[in-house]
Amino acid sequence: MYLIHGEQRKINHVWAHIKRQHTGEKIAVVGFPKKLPENYLRNKQITFYESLTIKDKWLVQADQFLAKFEDEYDGIIFYVDCTLKEANEMKKIAAKYRSLVTLTVASDLPISIEHHPLEQVA
Repeated sequence: MYLIHGEQRKINHVWAHIKRQHTGEKIAVVGFPKKLPENYLRNKQITFYESLTIKDKWLVQADQFLAKFEDEYDGIIFYVDCTLKEANEMKKIAAKYRSLVTLTVASDLPISIEHHPLEQVA
């Protein structure tokens, strides 16, 4: 799992991450309505889902999304700017699935991308 931390808009870093980690793969970007960077990534052959609708229940919705679509995508990016606590919960959820998960995390620090290997669970 990858975490993209930072205080500002992360779309350039998300695109760089996609090019570096997902070249030639089928990718989905998932987030809240009217919060996804579709204009920037529109011509990049990425599928967008505004599937997350309740801010304090997005982890449950993310788990449901992964369960439903993991076989369709090589990588799934949750563009949500969540907390570190939510990121840690998402690591547990992502460990159940084969798709590579990336998550945007709100932070006061400059933008960085961290890889967090997951132990797959049965």
